[in-house]
Amino acid sequence: MEARGLWISYSDLAQALEQQDLREALLAEFALTHLYALICPPFEFLNDFCEDYDKESPKISLLRDLKAAGWYQFARIVRNTLSHNFRFDFDAGTKARLPISWNGMTISEAMNGQEITYLTLWHKTGYDLFLEMRAFAEALPTDH
Repeated sequence: MEARGLWISYSDLAQALEQQDLREALLAEFALTHLYALICPPFEFLNDFCEDYDKESPKISLLRDLKAAGWYQFARIVRNTLSHNFRFDFDAGTKARLPISWNGMTISEAMNGQEITYLTLWHKTGYDLFLEMRAFAEALPTDH
């Protein structure tokens, strides 16, 4: 690959991809990075937008609507897991809500302390969750 006039070789990556254990580690890192990008920034954006909108328009409660969305609590737990230590770490409030299911997947108290992996929440499910958040965002008012 050429970048800013310099040639960057991918030979080290090619060699790593030829080794099954390294290939699986790279795949896991890529999938978790992709999942983070799909879930965390949009989730934060939606929370911030709804909070700010509600402050400007006290008669409307977008934040309440957001938190009532069927995917919200599931996404909140996934966001917390991906944003902190890649382990499910449930506080007392979250434990009281468990199990939480969305789209055929369930997060249960038995997962507390377990690491989230790309196999836990594969790319299609992560993308479906992103699409749910996007649909919510597209329905938000645009008058502010």
